[in-house]
Amino acid sequence: MRLGMLSIAVLVTLCSAPGHAQVGNPDLVAQAKKEARVVWYTTVSIPESQEFAALFKSQFPSINVDIIRTGSSALVNRLVSEHNAKKYLADVLQGFSSRGGFGALKQRGILGRYESPEYKYLPPDLRDPAGYWGSQYQNTFVLAYNTRMVKPPDVPKSYDDLLKPIWKGKKILNDTENHEWFDGLLHYWGKEKGIAYFRKLAQQEQVFQRGARGRVQLVAAGEFPLTIGYGPHVQSFVNKGAPVDWIPLEPVVTIINTVSIADKAPHPAAARLFIDFLFSKPAQLKLREMSRIPAREDVDADPPRLFKGFKKIAQDLENDTMKESAELYQQIFGLSAS
Repeated sequence: MRLGMLSIAVLVTLCSAPGHAQVGNPDLVAQAKKEARVVWYTTVSIPESQEFAALFKSQFPSINVDIIRTGSSALVNRLVSEHNAKKYLADVLQGFSSRGGFGALKQRGILGRYESPEYKYLPPDLRDPAGYWGSQYQNTFVLAYNTRMVKPPDVPKSYDDLLKPIWKGKKILNDTENHEWFDGLLHYWGKEKGIAYFRKLAQQEQVFQRGARGRVQLVAAGEFPLTIGYGPHVQSFVNKGAPVDWIPLEPVVTIINTVSIADKAPHPAAARLFIDFLFSKPAQLKLREMSRIPAREDVDADPPRLFKGFKKIAQDLENDTMKESAELYQQIFGLSAS
């Protein structure tokens, strides 16, 4: 995993647009300015995290943002190692909710509680009622299809439609690690019904390949008619005029991207201020510019249909069965363990 640390120390010109109103109450801002720094552990890409840091600096020039960027598993391992060594370096933690990361950090007391005033703009399933996390943005699993290969009447409208004979024989491209999608449907349908469905789907002779964007690209190129992929990824190909479209098979499994304060944050006021910022309207509008799905109810995705008009189920972080589901996924679809 790539691990980078960047200090955003350049003074950025204050934004004058109305949408860039400053967040944070005066007392919190004053305390954060005294701390003068926030350390952000994140899985957000370096170019994108730099954009957020620069936007934050435009509002609070005296507060530096140190970015520690890596993958989710490496992030969790680093935090656990630092905690065991009693090294408390992180202020804000983001992107650890997949593959059991939330449970590992919560059980060890690494996660703190902070109920940001910006959380009132989030729907209930995108924020923790106990204050441990809010989801800054989401990913949805949808069915992408090649519009030249699949006639409109044949486009699957439900999960059961994927079991039709027309889609048997290397017609469906899937990911070797679509574990969250699998786990979400098992939670919704119940384990017995879910396993029965996926065993039927396994008989369709899917093709498996790792890589979210790469699979959509193969569908756009006409290599496969169908794939299960992320809504924003597919929409980016639609926007470019590629011969692809997508449909939400209900319920649509939604991956959340959690943000939390560290329990022993060395810069607690700056950490709270930065979390408020990440969920503020300007930051959520920035997410939309990045073709992500914002969490705030007053900021639609672009286009809005990416997150509206269908039944969704978000990850259940408190009832984490991801490890077991990953093993079942490999077993049912005959994949080698990663």
